[in-house]
Parts: sequence; structure tokens; C-alpha cells
Amino acid sequence: MPYITDTEQLARSEGQLRGLREAVLDALEARFGEIPYQTREAIGRIGSDAALRKLHRLAVTVKSLDAFSV
Repeated sequence: MPYITDTEQLARSEGQLRGLREAVLDALEARFGEIPYQTREAIGRIGSDAALRKLHRLAVTVKSLDAFSV
């Protein structure tokens, strides 16, 4: 297995978080249209894979955008 530097690991982690954030926003936009700025900002501040995965599941199952809470 190749050696991964701390910088490379950090870049991969940030890329993964960015992808999860985009997945949450994409799911919400596909279901409810335009997403409020405050919701976008709140999702952008989340730094946990687990929290973003939980939000993604919520985004695809919630009945309304008002019921979606970050």
C-alpha cells in the first residue's frame, strides 16, 4: 500500500466532505427546488461524515423542506 502524506489525507477527507455536502444539497434541490441560503450555510459548516450521511438520508425521506433541520 502506498504511503499517504498527512496533506494528501487531509485533501481526501476534505474532498469527501465536499462530496457529501453536495449530495445533501442535490437531494434537497431535486425534491424541493431552491434551498434557502441559511440551510446551505449550515450544511457547509458540518465537518462530520456521519452527520452528513444522516442528513442525506433525511433529505431523501423528509416530507417537506420545513421538516428538514440541520
